[in-house]
Amino acid sequence: MTRLIAMLISTAMLLLAGTAAVAQTYNPTRWIEYKPNGGRYRVEMPAIPKAGTVPVPTGAGTSVPMTEATAVVDRVVYVASYVDYPASVTKNAAADVILTQVRNGSAAGNTWRDEKKLQLGRSEGREYTVVQAGGNVSITRIYWVRGRLYQLVVEGKPGVEQAADTRRFLESFNLVQ
Repeated sequence: MTRLIAMLISTAMLLLAGTAAVAQTYNPTRWIEYKPNGGRYRVEMPAIPKAGTVPVPTGAGTSVPMTEATAVVDRVVYVASYVDYPASVTKNAAADVILTQVRNGSAAGNTWRDEKKLQLGRSEGREYTVVQAGGNVSITRIYWVRGRLYQLVVEGKPGVEQAADTRRFLESFNLVQ
């Protein structure tokens, strides 16, 4: 279980570290549907995202790829990512346990608040806000779907958690075949 915690903390830290993308011009009427090959999800992004893959350490010198898409508009960062974890890493832990560990890892060294449990079909999720030591705020949604962790993050100045664009991004996420 400690290996799972360390791996989930690594995932959260990599996600936040990978948010340094090139800013783009924002047009509020031209959001883009982003639907990556193999991602099994769709989400609306405020600009064309920069996509990439980052290795997430799972212990014993192994890693799994985390696929992420990042758009930065007006100093607000929008990230959609997913990572598939083998059962040998998660030890078939309950979704609630995994989501709690992801939240704790992503908030490590900061303060989290406003957590609420979510459902997406039959899959469990969470939404919570992290207040970072430097003053920025990130609102995060995570879903655990059959061994895959989906993460949506919007990071910016305080108040970003109530912004209409934040809600649009988070609410637009859906699973697809």
